[in-house]
Amino acid sequence: MLYKFLWRNLKGYRLLVLLAVLITVTQVFCDICGAFPLKFIPSKVQNAGNDPSCTFPFLNPILDKFDIPQIDPSLQPLAPGQPPQPPGLTQCPISPSDPHPHLVTSHHTTNGVIVFSLLVLIVFGILNALLIYLDLYLAAKIAQSLTARLRNQLFDHLQRLSLDWHGKQKKGDLVNRITSNIADIEKLVTDGLVDLMAGVLTLVGVIVVMLIFSPPYTLIALALAPALFLTTLLYTRNIRAAAKRASKATGQVSDVATEDINALTVIKVFTREERESMRFGNYVDLNRKASLRAGGLQAQFTPLVGLLVALGTATVLGVGGYVAAGNTFNLGFFTIAPLSVDIGTLVLFMTFLNLLYQPMRDLSKLATLSSTATAGAERIQEVLDQAPEVLESQAPYHGPTRLRGDISFENVFFGYVSERPVLKGINLQLPIGRKVALVGLSGGGKTTLVKMIPRFYEVAQGSVRIDGVDNRQYPLTVLRQNVSMVLQDSVLFEGTIAENIAIGKPGAAPQEIMDAAMKANIHHAILNELGGYERLVREQGKDLSGGQRQRIAIARAILRDAPILILDEPTAALDVEAEAEVMRALDQLIVGRTVIMISHRLSTLGNVDEIIVLKDGQIAERGNYRELKQAGGVFASLLQEQNRYNQEAALSNRLRFGQKGIPHGSTSIHQPATPQPERTHLHLAAGHCQCKYTVVYGPGHCSPDRCAPTSPAPDYCTGYSLTRRPGTCQ
Repeated sequence: MLYKFLWRNLKGYRLLVLLAVLITVTQVFCDICGAFPLKFIPSKVQNAGNDPSCTFPFLNPILDKFDIPQIDPSLQPLAPGQPPQPPGLTQCPISPSDPHPHLVTSHHTTNGVIVFSLLVLIVFGILNALLIYLDLYLAAKIAQSLTARLRNQLFDHLQRLSLDWHGKQKKGDLVNRITSNIADIEKLVTDGLVDLMAGVLTLVGVIVVMLIFSPPYTLIALALAPALFLTTLLYTRNIRAAAKRASKATGQVSDVATEDINALTVIKVFTREERESMRFGNYVDLNRKASLRAGGLQAQFTPLVGLLVALGTATVLGVGGYVAAGNTFNLGFFTIAPLSVDIGTLVLFMTFLNLLYQPMRDLSKLATLSSTATAGAERIQEVLDQAPEVLESQAPYHGPTRLRGDISFENVFFGYVSERPVLKGINLQLPIGRKVALVGLSGGGKTTLVKMIPRFYEVAQGSVRIDGVDNRQYPLTVLRQNVSMVLQDSVLFEGTIAENIAIGKPGAAPQEIMDAAMKANIHHAILNELGGYERLVREQGKDLSGGQRQRIAIARAILRDAPILILDEPTAALDVEAEAEVMRALDQLIVGRTVIMISHRLSTLGNVDEIIVLKDGQIAERGNYRELKQAGGVFASLLQEQNRYNQEAALSNRLRFGQKGIPHGSTSIHQPATPQPERTHLHLAAGHCQCKYTVVYGPGHCSPDRCAPTSPAPDYCTGYSLTRRPGTCQ
């Protein structure tokens, strides 16, 4: 699975991979060739006839260049002016196992062979170092390119997945997939693939060369290879499974840490430090155990490989020394003749054994890298296999890119789970420029309904039409560029304030950004309180007040200038003063747009054209504020529930029963002895009320800052004003 995953994602870099393979082949060739001087010198010193040209006749003309007096003084001319003395002839060794031996002679000096061997060793060493550099550089380049591609691909895919899918995932785990799991794959490509390719090629090359020199001796050297292979196969499988569990546990630790760091205020408020430490510690312990299991298997595997390698080395050294000493080695079906292995061959085989067993030793490291990378690739592929939230229409689009904002829901059904629909047959027409409020109990489908418009969710049945066209026919970029949203908790991104506002219109001119900020009533705050438009935003804007963040989000929406505006509880988390500022900014934003506002604060719905009440996924009521209040249905019950603990409601009830005076001292609410002239005008979030008299609450108590629309004035506002001034009540 891992190598299919790598091959699929290495598209565009496969030529570099091929080049790296060729360089690795050359580097292994240099490794093997660089070992032969270790045989040439001892063999020539032990037996002058055991010349390199006996094994490799093509070396004769090269070795002749080293048969000079400057290297071997015995070749000095007998008299000045005469040519150098030629080296003496020597007989090449005859293999005892050769059924048809024939005489071969050599004529090279020992000193010449030594110098030649040293030069070969140095040249191949330099070439080997250069090739290793190129190999590692290419591996790093391929790994970094692959890492960047995977991260971009995974992040882009995550953005395209549905909000429903994201709601079921843990954020820390997703971050771990983007960072740690891809880093595991990068480490395998950087450190593992070069070693793996070089190791495989070295195994093949060394075995071939050893078979050329002595097949029986090669069989002795490879006697423990099957045991080593089976051990590696068994442990690799177990290490891979353990590494996958450890990777998953690491993701859980990241998720809990992310969750708790984002909720530190709640943790401190409810003094949950010890409980959260215990919970986090439990996940850390699970991660420790999973990682310890993987590490324990690795700890067993590495010395076991070392033990098998040591046994193989001892066998080769013992048998080779025994045969080189003139003894015959018999082992069942094959025999190694005496002196068929000399000291040079023994040294060469020991060197080859090091080359042969080193990849086998590296298999322990490669097994770990491969296991963690495989686990990471599986976790990444799990995300990439998820279908995107919506499918783009394949039909070419030639319509307008600026929509008008006419919205209609036609028999819309939707459910996060097919057997439990959230929306049930919604039919709703919103003409261009209409301002509508959606209200209802939590879970009634308000937010789900508005998210159908930009296709955050796909309808299960029915259709959502924009300007008479099914929104599935629009390209997503066109559709979503025509929709602005101001959410309950607007998120600011790392960057300057100007850059955050410009999200609404990338590339906007500075003057456009400032104009949008002025309309959102945030321009002066940016200049005087926040340090200017170039001030950097940190931690998603947590260093700004809630009202400031919302007004920056409104400026962003104003700059976007989309014909459809969705307001999802934009003031729910704000205090009264911030709410008033935000609502004044919204007054600028909603002009000339089709507006859908979701709000649980029913008193802020005075300036909408129509209120839609959703209950159990269906439209229960619709009408304006006064009509729905008088109807005595779902909206009226919601309004009554909101006012249950409202002192204004209690006062209006007394007034409704004709109580014009309240005995002073009998309650904290009392009325002045003489009526005051009409002089109070309180402008609040959704309108204002004018009242004839002032109600004075008890010492230190002010009336709540709640105000209903001007037309019609609510019962509790008739005849009385509800005002609040800093430090005083009137």
